[in-house]
Amino acid sequence: VTAGERLQRLGAMSSIGMMDPAFFVGKNELLSWLNELLDLNYSKVEQCANGAAYCQIMDACFPGEVAMKKVMFDAKHEHDFVKNYKVLQTLFDKKQITKHIEVTKLCKAKPLDNLEMLQWIKRYFDMHYGGNEYNAVERRGGLSFASTGAKENTATNKPAAAKTATVKTGAVRVARPASSSAPKRAGAPAGAGGSSANDEQVAKLTEEMTSMKLTVAELEKERDFYFGKLRDVEITCQTNERTDVGSLVEDIQKILYSTAEDVVVAAPAPEAVPEAQPVAAA
Repeated sequence: VTAGERLQRLGAMSSIGMMDPAFFVGKNELLSWLNELLDLNYSKVEQCANGAAYCQIMDACFPGEVAMKKVMFDAKHEHDFVKNYKVLQTLFDKKQITKHIEVTKLCKAKPLDNLEMLQWIKRYFDMHYGGNEYNAVERRGGLSFASTGAKENTATNKPAAAKTATVKTGAVRVARPASSSAPKRAGAPAGAGGSSANDEQVAKLTEEMTSMKLTVAELEKERDFYFGKLRDVEITCQTNERTDVGSLVEDIQKILYSTAEDVVVAAPAPEAVPEAQPVAAA
């Protein structure tokens, strides 16, 4: 296969429609895949808003072809997010990928926009990843995606990482080792220590419950959004009286590609012209 044929195939396969099974993959599955691939600890899809994760996913697909030195992994502001998306767009242009990047919407860190982008890019990754070994931490020069931009643990500080090696990025998630807090509880009075531990547990459970409520509300919103699309398509098909298939397809596409802010109203079917009645002879 020549280079030209490969580029042509990549361009053709980059157009993934909204009804592709990729857009029905849940965010938990996506986050699990993303964290494993890039050695991250993301808990929300909107954490991808700065564009760095999208750039590195494409770097895994096309090793050495993404300008990784230009990617700002610790970007915190929208003007820095835009720089990362410029790196991503440069690769898209190079590989003739026709996917339009909604930079403004993605930078706003809205869950739905970033969910759809992550769904698309995972589908593209599944289609084009060559199975090569990929060291995500090494490729980004040891930089962390955390807001501090601190270096991740390397071979020189493995003993420190071993204390919190319950998860892949335990050093980020764990605030302090359990051993450091044990002496304080042992030295405190039994009554006060028990009360403090209970208060801490209650606060932790309350925080988890609040987080779960927000997650459920977010999922319900996404469910209603996509159900609304399907219902609009159903109504459009049921009430269609036009013979022009192209016009019907256009209405359905407007519904499928609309966002939460858009209001899509199907075009009314043209009124039938009454046939002329024959005039009775006088």
